[in-house]
Amino acid sequence: MKPKVVKVNILGQDYVVRSAAGQKYLEEVAGYVNAKMDEIKQSGIDDSQQLRIAVLAAMNITDELFTYKKEKKKFVDKVEAKTLAITEFIENRITDIEAEEK
Repeated sequence: MKPKVVKVNILGQDYVVRSAAGQKYLEEVAGYVNAKMDEIKQSGIDDSQQLRIAVLAAMNITDELFTYKKEKKKFVDKVEAKTLAITEFIENRITDIEAEEK
């Protein structure tokens, strides 16, 4: 896809973003970032400390990402283990059936 230019607003400031992602998606991402930054701001940090707000929001978002990655890995490991067990069971049944036929 050809990169598009989209303007988003975060904490009252406009940012121009060039991306192959759609406008709706970028607005959703910017809205999420804005909400996280606003959450940090509501904790009592002054508006003039936007860098501090941005860094703390980035840390919170990164923590969410790491948590989801960890949960995804646990899920994938569980599915792989069950798949291996099912495959092993099927192979054993095939072996048993073949032995019975002889």
